[in-house]
Amino acid sequence: MKDSDEFAILKKVFKNLGNQYFDSSNLLIGPGDDAGLFQAKKELIFSTDTSVENIHFPKGLNAKKIAYRSCAVAASDIAACGGELKWLAVSLTTSSKDRNWIEDFSKGIREFSDSYKVPIIGGDLTSGKEISISIGVCGEIEKKYFMRRSGARENDHIFVTGDLGEAFIGLNLLKNKKQKLSSKEKIYLKRFLKPDIEIAFSQDLSKLANSCIDISDGLLGDLKHICEESNLGAKIFLEDIPFIGEYKNALTCGDDYQLCFTASSKNLERIYKIARNHKIKLSTIGSMKKSKGISVFSNGKKIALKKAGYNHFK
Repeated sequence: MKDSDEFAILKKVFKNLGNQYFDSSNLLIGPGDDAGLFQAKKELIFSTDTSVENIHFPKGLNAKKIAYRSCAVAASDIAACGGELKWLAVSLTTSSKDRNWIEDFSKGIREFSDSYKVPIIGGDLTSGKEISISIGVCGEIEKKYFMRRSGARENDHIFVTGDLGEAFIGLNLLKNKKQKLSSKEKIYLKRFLKPDIEIAFSQDLSKLANSCIDISDGLLGDLKHICEESNLGAKIFLEDIPFIGEYKNALTCGDDYQLCFTASSKNLERIYKIARNHKIKLSTIGSMKKSKGISVFSNGKKIALKKAGYNHFK
């Protein structure tokens, strides 16, 4: 491939990704130096997320879709904390030397940048045996509004946004390489490839919620983190949980990137008003309890689930 060296690709393919959003993100110096320079007006939120081929997305997936999804799932951490997304840094490891593949990857980054009005501050490009994308994300927030996993209180209501299980169905549609999709199946596929990250909703929510987490590894697994960090338990009701497909998959398989959060009953009406204003589907699915563990009930009877959520090392 002509101009295939790392520096030529960085200059020609990954240049000017979201430069028009520099001012709104307080970015003073963007890509081109050893690091970017920005000015913070509030406290900063920083997180990293890695997407690996055959783990987070199927082998052979289009490069543009890989890039967009990798950016979205990383940005979800900012939404989980209630922050305003300010910039991303993208590092790509790939075995491909196909210029078209790399250009398609950059188009996915640009699409995300334009969708969320956020610049790319820099990154890295390396050669390796498998595709791996590491995304650094930065947000801003006033410290008092930062939503922590440890903030839940006894008798808090537990909420979830959207419908759980859609991304799991979408992933299986990809794996099975189904060609003719129904209108609903197209929605499920989009939920996996381009999850909606509700940054604006979470910023408003942060004024009222006590704790929050994004659902990446399954509702039960992620709610467990809130329980453990808050030293509490939870009681949830299957008939109140919005899900698609089999409930066992919807509650444990993840990739939804919806929000699970807790809040006091006194804020219930205001929270639902915020959800309506942002056109967010919101459901109350249970409450936080003093006794440890998560209890799931269906029609008044407690049900057992062997799997709590996705775990990379199990």
